[in-house]
Amino acid sequence: MQAVILAAGAGTRLLPLTQTVSKPMLRIANKPLLEWSIRAIQDFVDDIIVVVSKQEKDIQEHFKHMSNVRFAVQEKQIGTANAIQSAEKFIKDRFIVVNSDDFIHKDDIKKFVKLDGNTIGSFDVTNPENFGVLYTKDNKVIDIVEKPKNPKSNTVNCGLYLFNKSILTAIKQTKPSQRKEYEITDSIKILMKTEDFCSFKLSRWVTINYPWDLLDVNEFILEEFGSMISNDVEIRPGVHIEYPVAIGPGTILGPNCFIRKYSSIGAKCRVGQSVEIKNSIIMDNTFVSHLAYVGDSIIGRNCNVAAGVKFANLRLDEKNIFMKINSQNVDTGHTKLGSIVGDNVKFGVNVTVMPGKKICPNMLVPPCTIVKEDITKQMSLK
Repeated sequence: MQAVILAAGAGTRLLPLTQTVSKPMLRIANKPLLEWSIRAIQDFVDDIIVVVSKQEKDIQEHFKHMSNVRFAVQEKQIGTANAIQSAEKFIKDRFIVVNSDDFIHKDDIKKFVKLDGNTIGSFDVTNPENFGVLYTKDNKVIDIVEKPKNPKSNTVNCGLYLFNKSILTAIKQTKPSQRKEYEITDSIKILMKTEDFCSFKLSRWVTINYPWDLLDVNEFILEEFGSMISNDVEIRPGVHIEYPVAIGPGTILGPNCFIRKYSSIGAKCRVGQSVEIKNSIIMDNTFVSHLAYVGDSIIGRNCNVAAGVKFANLRLDEKNIFMKINSQNVDTGHTKLGSIVGDNVKFGVNVTVMPGKKICPNMLVPPCTIVKEDITKQMSLK
């Protein structure tokens, strides 16, 4: 059995995090997203083919030591069917397809690879209108409708597929969609005329479409694998840790700081005195100084969070927090959500960042600022 991992997406909805790093290389629990995808399937397949864009050389460099991983390059990002076609020269027979930004329990993968025939992984959600909806009869897929306005099913396509090699013939017959991409769901519909497709219900599924999804996946991984604390972490007196957490090598904690569960702190970080980190991701080489609070937030690499900085994570009315994504205000579905901070951001003392705000890489945030809007260009330091 072979596996094709799709990892060529641009990740524009994850800005500002993807402004400086490829989406599959974003770190969750201190490892790249793609590494977690490989870990989930490597015990059940003989060969892994990762489809990347030609710009994603950082991915190939990071994984070049893995003997069972090969790379196929998608020249242009023109859809999932085209991405799978990019791997055609490596495909021998039956194979599974999984997205690098979909997280599926290892037990589900183990069962999935043993199935016969063409199969689509599925999951029941509360917002099916945001996904490809599956319509089934006696577990046979009879139709797939992308983002219907009034869905009559809450079962959606998870982007996990088990294919016969005949899907490659169907891909060659696929025409561009309205958004000028070659969609694998269109290829499946072509193949459904001659071959059956079954639905396989997953026990758990988390997908990364937006920045806040990274926090959900971080929790997913820490629950499944438990705490991951490097042997050389320096834990000073008075530090309290709620497990599970991930803490990278060379990091210094404390004294007297509080690391709450589902937090991930990268390599060579420093968390100072009387700091509280709650359900957050802090990436490599970032310093969080004394008396700071980081709640339900993501902070990029090489940042400096000065004394007294607060990342607020709850609206006063306790309603859902909205975040601006590609110029649209999107309901995150979270009542608790802090900020998304890119790489190399420096905060002055006593800054307060309001819930749901994003700060682009390389910004300097002046002391005593209240950040009420996204920071996309340098603020005045006067």
